[in-house]
Amino acid sequence: HFGLGCSRRPPRYGRMSEIDLISSLLDKVAKKQRVDTVPQRLDEMLQILDSWEDSGTDDDSRAAALASLGSKLEAVGVAQGESSTARELESSVRKLGKAVCKAMPQPTLPDVPLDDGALVQVLYVHMLCAGRFDVALALEREAADAIAAPTLQLRAPLEALHAALSALRARDLSPALAWAADHRERLEALGSRLPFLLARLAFVSHLEKGETLAALALARERLLPLALGEGCRSPRGKIELSATVLRGAAAGECAHGIAAVRSLMGSLAFAPALRGSRYEWLLEPSLAEEACEALTCEALAALGLPRGSALSSCVAAGEAVLPRLVKLSSLLGPKFVDVWRSGGELPVELELPPTHRMHHSIFACPVSKEPTTPGNPPMLLPCGHVLALGSLTKLARGSRTVRFKCPYCPAEATTAMAKVLHL
Repeated sequence: HFGLGCSRRPPRYGRMSEIDLISSLLDKVAKKQRVDTVPQRLDEMLQILDSWEDSGTDDDSRAAALASLGSKLEAVGVAQGESSTARELESSVRKLGKAVCKAMPQPTLPDVPLDDGALVQVLYVHMLCAGRFDVALALEREAADAIAAPTLQLRAPLEALHAALSALRARDLSPALAWAADHRERLEALGSRLPFLLARLAFVSHLEKGETLAALALARERLLPLALGEGCRSPRGKIELSATVLRGAAAGECAHGIAAVRSLMGSLAFAPALRGSRYEWLLEPSLAEEACEALTCEALAALGLPRGSALSSCVAAGEAVLPRLVKLSSLLGPKFVDVWRSGGELPVELELPPTHRMHHSIFACPVSKEPTTPGNPPMLLPCGHVLALGSLTKLARGSRTVRFKCPYCPAEATTAMAKVLHL
């Protein structure tokens, strides 16, 4: 009434309306897929054919019977129904594709040349780590020349790893225990929890079977030494489980391991009826999954492989930075591609997810935004901030004794006071 435009339609936000349109089109495609009546019509035709009998005695009556049968089959209309359903589904899919292309325009990103051999190797290792050995074998057959011999040798140990994981999830500890025994020295040197986790699963297996004496022997021979570590060994290297050793371990660094063993000892009183007791948590699948995770990490580390494959890391990094690159591309236009190609790197510095920053082994100077090199190493200032040598030289105007202010704090320093930081 006062010129506020009450009868005007509410504003439509482009992105939300496009998403709503795509969602509605997806629903239509799903409905068109469900409304396929061809199987029902075929069943009707089969019923007509089964019920029809050739009762004609002469050619005229036989022709009349066949004509009647033909009219009944045409009435079902399988061909017409199939063509109309296909046309409707094709039309819905075409509209959906146009809506997606309109809502998600293609950014003007430069074409980055990729090394086909390196790409094949990355795919091969990823398939091996994921347990897709059928795809890995297909890559071996079709691109054997592009896969290095050391990479091909990873297939056998990774097949053994996945076989051990499958057996471990099925409560068969033999393959995992065999692998841990073969790598015992390395696991002990690293202080891995894998032997303790496997011994705990074996202990629970004895409890489920009612073998309390075997479980007690396993606890004394395996669980306690693994929980205590080197603290339970005498100077001659023998395992010593005296009261003094146990009291000292319970009050020291091994307190967590001792508490875990004590909890397991209490479950002996409820064996084999653990389910329904306070120790029912020992039967949860999470214990086996924890052992599987530890086995996977240790096996991949023994092969010199990271926990996450290079392909999954690249995909995760691209998923994190691609929206910002698309936005920059839309703002800068062709200039964005020119800057990218001229520098041979991304035109801006982008933050990776915290889980993937461990792979970033190159230090970029926060002042010049350039990566350091052996000729331009990172320099540690007395205040704790790190800059590239070239940036320090510019701040000090080429002198080693001229004092300058740190760009990130009020502290002053000279080039001579900075130390080379070896990454």
